[in-house]
Amino acid sequence: MEKLKTQGFDFEAVRSKGYRLTRRPNHLNESLIKAYLPRSATSLRIITFEEIDSTNSEAERILALGEKDPFVIFSRMQTEGRGRLGRSWHSPDNGNLYASFGFRPNVSPSRLSSFTLWMGVNICECVNAFCQVACSVKWPNDLQIEGRKVAGILTEARMDADQTHELVLGLGLNVNGQTDDWPEDLKQTATSLRQETGQENNLNRLCAALCGRVMLAYEQFLADRHRAELKNRWNQFDSLYDQQVTLLQGEARISGVAKGIDGQGALVLEKQDGSHFHARAGEVTLEK
Repeated sequence: MEKLKTQGFDFEAVRSKGYRLTRRPNHLNESLIKAYLPRSATSLRIITFEEIDSTNSEAERILALGEKDPFVIFSRMQTEGRGRLGRSWHSPDNGNLYASFGFRPNVSPSRLSSFTLWMGVNICECVNAFCQVACSVKWPNDLQIEGRKVAGILTEARMDADQTHELVLGLGLNVNGQTDDWPEDLKQTATSLRQETGQENNLNRLCAALCGRVMLAYEQFLADRHRAELKNRWNQFDSLYDQQVTLLQGEARISGVAKGIDGQGALVLEKQDGSHFHARAGEVTLEK
């Protein structure tokens, strides 16, 4: 009990019965995450850190050592958190969620084109249900609330021409962070679930719920049962649909109206001449 108290638990004595739990920590706690796990995630190994360079980097190291999958790494903070296109990810110890799932899928590399989008839709649905918010998905890897970024997804893989050997799904989700404490540039473009709901969210329950949803989605991906659902489910949450956007691909700029995704997960842009451009990579911004 003394050890649990140092982790943020508290108890009170109940006469002739023993002790009753009166307080649980709301910072990251491995025991609580495991206690809250749904059945779909009971095979998932849970690894937690107080501080780490990057959860994605640690997942890559664990996979390189040949350790068993699937597993997930959570950390209270990252010193070298990274996002898409080599960007850094602001990762202080403020009640946010920094996580990376490690898999060995042994599937053709061509099948990965829809992986991040499929996971993004499932994570979006999970967060909406858990926190009673209205997250949307922004192609290819962001979650937003009313145009402000609340989460980013980073997928990294080790593969050869025929097979994907290792796959890491990284997630940075702004859960309980106070936007007043953020750098000025983030205050204008990002938000947190706490900021949107006005209340602190149970971080460990949310971690467990996300574990359950990610594992279900991964099983559907492995069995190739997700393709028929992806396009329709993406359209339900697409933050860009029917909006004028600009796609950046290196030095090239392509403008058009976003029309959802195709069957392989490419962004469909309707150009001014009525033709359609299918983008498999790039950075998208709304035109003002």
